[in-house]
Amino acid sequence: MKRSVLIVAALAACTPAIYEVPSVTERKAAEVANCELVGRVRGVPGVYGPLKELGLNDARRAAKEKASEVGGNTVVFDPVPEDEEVYELRAQVYNC
Repeated sequence: MKRSVLIVAALAACTPAIYEVPSVTERKAAEVANCELVGRVRGVPGVYGPLKELGLNDARRAAKEKASEVGGNTVVFDPVPEDEEVYELRAQVYNC
């Protein structure tokens, strides 16, 4: 079990490009003051626990892909609690 977790973590560290959505950038709320609000999207992590970060990366990617589909090019993610399990990652979508 430990070995498979380490292998997955190592592969994820080596291949961050799988989480990129080039047409959508991530910004903070203060940086989108002059942008047009398009709507909200969400991403759902596929894994939890020790693989939490992989799940959050995948949820961010999914939310960015949805943002692109609704005509946005920028997302502002809601804060993620550090010590809690995250079952849904929400973001506001803007066109900047």
